[in-house]
Amino acid sequence: MIELISDSGEKHGLINSVANSVQDNGFKYMSPETKAKAEKLKKSDNTKVKARYINHRGTHERLTKPYCRWAGDPIQTWNFIPGQTYELPKGLVDEVNNNPGLAKRSDIVDAKGMPTKVDGKAEKLHEFVPISF
Repeated sequence: MIELISDSGEKHGLINSVANSVQDNGFKYMSPETKAKAEKLKKSDNTKVKARYINHRGTHERLTKPYCRWAGDPIQTWNFIPGQTYELPKGLVDEVNNNPGLAKRSDIVDAKGMPTKVDGKAEKLHEFVPISF
């Protein structure tokens, strides 16, 4: 585990990794077609990519996120600082980027001036921009 420390002394990147109590069963209960797809997806998710973390609210907010996608994989805790570049699993990048964001109530009001219960467009807060795959 390579420990990164920012100029202010804050740990970031992969900050912790613990063993998973769920054993890897090798997808033995899946049909051969599904097993092949799952193995391919697991290999893709575990591929390391370089990406830069962006927080759309500014550089003062951080993202601390646990990550464990597959049985038997270690449970990792990541801390990301906006503007920094990290080498991380593609599955984690996909998980963060595919999150729809925070739902926001619409500012629409009805004829009586009461707010409607309609959700507005979701605000995307966290994003990884790939540098190279």
